[in-house]
Amino acid sequence: MNSLKLITISVSVILSILLLLSIIHFFTKKFKSRLNNDGRIKVSFGIWYAALFLTGTNIISVVINTVIEVIDSLTKINPANFILQLVKSVSLIIGVGFIWFFVWVFVTKFLIKVIKLKVDEHQEMEDDNFNYFIIKAVMLIGLIFSLSPLLSQLLRPLIPSIELPFYH
Repeated sequence: MNSLKLITISVSVILSILLLLSIIHFFTKKFKSRLNNDGRIKVSFGIWYAALFLTGTNIISVVINTVIEVIDSLTKINPANFILQLVKSVSLIIGVGFIWFFVWVFVTKFLIKVIKLKVDEHQEMEDDNFNYFIIKAVMLIGLIFSLSPLLSQLLRPLIPSIELPFYH
């Protein structure tokens, strides 16, 4: 079972990182000008990309800790369709983790609009206004890092439970 645990964790980490990079590409593909006149990456784009990657990897760490608990729980239960239960549980946990990521990125976007009424992100990126993206990145990092224990508690009910008989 140790090899199964190692393989499951490795596959989960690789898939989570690939999914994270795809999601970051989705959030950053709307910025047409990622490079400045010198051909270097703009500071504002680098700050926003780093914030998305940092918060995503924090979510992945919480998800992987929960996946480890799922594997341990399923090995104790030892159901008839072990692999199917493992795949379902791990994919559900990874999915909920990334839905959490989407929610807080959109909450950050909403909070930025509340603070500063009219902001065009494309124009801010074009002007390389890194101060705007620092504020946005700090808000996202603060939200994700401070709410990581809540994500852990949200993922806890998704772990298959061990049924223990009650005897007098």
